[in-house]
Amino acid sequence: MSEPNAHSSQPETESASEIRAAGSLPAAMLLAGAGGGLDAFVYLNHGHVFAAAMTGNGIFLGIAVLHHEWMQAVRHLIVLISFVFGVFASRVLADTFKRHAITVGLFCEIAVLFAASWLPGSFPDSVFVPVIAVVAAYQVASFRTADIYSYNSTFLTGNLRMAIEGLYDSFNPAHREAGLRQFRQLSLIVVSFLTGASVGAILSPRFLNHTLWFLDLPLLAVVLLVVRRSRTS
Repeated sequence: MSEPNAHSSQPETESASEIRAAGSLPAAMLLAGAGGGLDAFVYLNHGHVFAAAMTGNGIFLGIAVLHHEWMQAVRHLIVLISFVFGVFASRVLADTFKRHAITVGLFCEIAVLFAASWLPGSFPDSVFVPVIAVVAAYQVASFRTADIYSYNSTFLTGNLRMAIEGLYDSFNPAHREAGLRQFRQLSLIVVSFLTGASVGAILSPRFLNHTLWFLDLPLLAVVLLVVRRSRTS
């Protein structure tokens, strides 16, 4: 095995510090809030399609096919394809911007959502939603660890399962502390997601596409958190 190059050790350290900062519990809670709000906004304002919850789109796709509603089926299929593209793009981004892939990716997500917030309500959903699905896929693929736990910032099922498993483990005296920690941290992420979804549902009818301004705020907070912690680590 080759020895590490002296010139590459510093970039690796900076990259690792960004990853640790992005994987902190506060960052995970902010990302979950943004993820919940984003899907609520897209579902309510753009044709009852999910930008991140591909399970829901898959179910709607199957229902549309069953009822021979081919236009509806195509809408959900396009979003699924866009999500796949977004996951692929997240890997390209990570390989291209190794040192600062986290901050570059977050800035890209923030910029896309901010640009989309200025689009008129008449802008076609067939273009709007796939673009949002791409950035949602980036978030799903790039942020998968909160503290020592795997989590998802745009889905609820896995986070809820892990929270309940932690609660169950806490009844065993040998695992009480670890179980309570898991239950507490995953529950906070679940609550953050539900809070974000509720806020998104409240704001969407009032602010329409400008709702994305508010959903950018937690993402900006994550950027600041990552930059601050990576500089002090």
